[in-house]
Amino acid sequence: MPKIAGSNKSRNQDQEIDGAGRFNCDTVLKELNGIENQFHRKNGSKRRVRFKFCQKKRNPSNSGDSVASGSTSWVKERYKQWSADLHKPKGGPFSVSPSPYGWYQIKIFNGHIYEKSALMVALLDAVSPDKFEPHYWRVKQDCVIFFTNDFEMAGRIQLQGKSAQLPNGFCLMPRVSKGIPLAVIDDDLKQKMKNVMAKRYNVQSKALDLSRFYADPDLKLTFCPLFQDDVMKAALDIICENVPDLMALNLNENNLSTMETFVSVETRLPHLQVLYLEDNQLPNLSQLWVFHKLPIVELVLRQNPCRFRYKEYRHFVSHVLEKFPKLQKLNGEILNSQVVLNMRKEGLLPTAKASFICDKAGEEVVRQFIDQYFSIFDSENRQLLLDAYNEDAMLSISMPSVKQVDQLKSLRKFNRNLITDLNNNHAKLLKSGRLACVATLNEFPRTSHEKHTFTVDLTLCNAQLMVFTVTGLFKEMPHDDQQSYILRHFTRTFVVVPKNGGFCIRNETIFISNASQDQIGTYKRSLLQPIPATDNSSDGMLGVDETPTSSSSNHLNPVGNNGGAVKAVAPKIPAVNDDAAKMQMVRAFSAQSQMNSEWSHKCLEETNWDFSHATFVFDTLVKLQQIPAEAFVK
Repeated sequence: MPKIAGSNKSRNQDQEIDGAGRFNCDTVLKELNGIENQFHRKNGSKRRVRFKFCQKKRNPSNSGDSVASGSTSWVKERYKQWSADLHKPKGGPFSVSPSPYGWYQIKIFNGHIYEKSALMVALLDAVSPDKFEPHYWRVKQDCVIFFTNDFEMAGRIQLQGKSAQLPNGFCLMPRVSKGIPLAVIDDDLKQKMKNVMAKRYNVQSKALDLSRFYADPDLKLTFCPLFQDDVMKAALDIICENVPDLMALNLNENNLSTMETFVSVETRLPHLQVLYLEDNQLPNLSQLWVFHKLPIVELVLRQNPCRFRYKEYRHFVSHVLEKFPKLQKLNGEILNSQVVLNMRKEGLLPTAKASFICDKAGEEVVRQFIDQYFSIFDSENRQLLLDAYNEDAMLSISMPSVKQVDQLKSLRKFNRNLITDLNNNHAKLLKSGRLACVATLNEFPRTSHEKHTFTVDLTLCNAQLMVFTVTGLFKEMPHDDQQSYILRHFTRTFVVVPKNGGFCIRNETIFISNASQDQIGTYKRSLLQPIPATDNSSDGMLGVDETPTSSSSNHLNPVGNNGGAVKAVAPKIPAVNDDAAKMQMVRAFSAQSQMNSEWSHKCLEETNWDFSHATFVFDTLVKLQQIPAEAFVK
């Protein structure tokens, strides 16, 4: 039994002749598939071609050997034809598609071990009689790379360069693809760019046309793409040096995807008013923010991805007007003045305010309440807050994500955040009753609230109820050290109801987080601001100006008819008539202030027996050194 060429396997059973003496054609197909699989393992990237058995009528009179011999010759012919088809060049006369920039990259693997002259001689012999000049020749790792700007020559190098060989038999096998060289900024390139810009500059209209700058005929042998940052920077330097009064700039069709090189353009080209950016690759309108300080009156953004981010054109126009309020013409269309006005009004947000007060009648009450509450909260005895809460008061404390909760170790045990509460204890952590509320607050670490950072929003105010929110910063002092602290941010919402001529808290929610970097920076800058002078002309301990020493724009600060800040008034709280209670307050105030009983009694009496207000006045006078030495003699 003859064997098929190219196969060394035994055919003991697969090539048996059947009882009629005919050759088993399934065996031939299996052998062909084996040859095919072996070939594709070596050439995995080439197109797969399968053998199909020829459905040809057989002559039953032929013997098995003659049939096998004929089939073997047929297999050889079919294999030769299939192999020849694989090596046929595909893609027409040129296998390289045209590049939008007109440049093509040629790469020769292992060419770095040979001289440039030897490689060029072999390539020129292969494409003879045509000639070409390589541009931007460089060696990269294990290959040689150069570029050409001739499409027909790139195709010939791809097709005919496969036959290029060095004298030692090394086949160059160049690979051609679309590519762009890396521009090298030198004095020669800058001079060429300057000459091209001078040719494209219109003196009368002070306009410079840089559209398709890389395709200018004077730059044919030099690749000069403006979408490369170094090239754009060089072009901008040339413009600023020669035409600083430029009014119109055309950058159409330059494949620009970023405008970062135009940072501070308002100082370099302050008169630029017309900007064309059509048919580029700007992904979003934020790329145009570098131009927002220029008086742009005409802008073209057609055929950019940023336009397709908006379903409706009016939304696109509205966002453009936010960056260029003086714009009069967009994409070649004059904007209607009324439409522009409506869109500008539609896109504007109300002016931000430090505080919101829904009813002026409750402004002073809220200010006094906040001043008294946080003075007691920052003191060493928070038990005095019992009178500030209703019998049925409720308190809820929460914090942000798990990441920040880990940084709030001293407070996280109170956290009712439903996401971070894995043990489903949020119902237990809701404090009910004034004793439970104050006991929870008493477990807080020592704090010092920065009142000049407060903002207050009074959202509801009537005779039965007040609702207001206080936000700001406070210092957490874990070791009672004024110099060592952690800056936190808080938001506290109070629901306050009237009681016994005053007010008490019916419900409170607290949200605590770490201060952001912006908040920390703002706080540190505020410490450097000068402190307004205080009026100390009044006699007695109430003569001190108790207005917080900070800008009134950052906190709730009532304003009188004369436009100045009104001095704080002692909170209207029920008078203490019980002599035993007064003596207890005197002893507590004496222990806290280290003054003797006589001066402690005097301080409490002048503040209408308001413990927190007396503490505030005492601290102020200590800083001013206006308390005599005999006050501390016991």
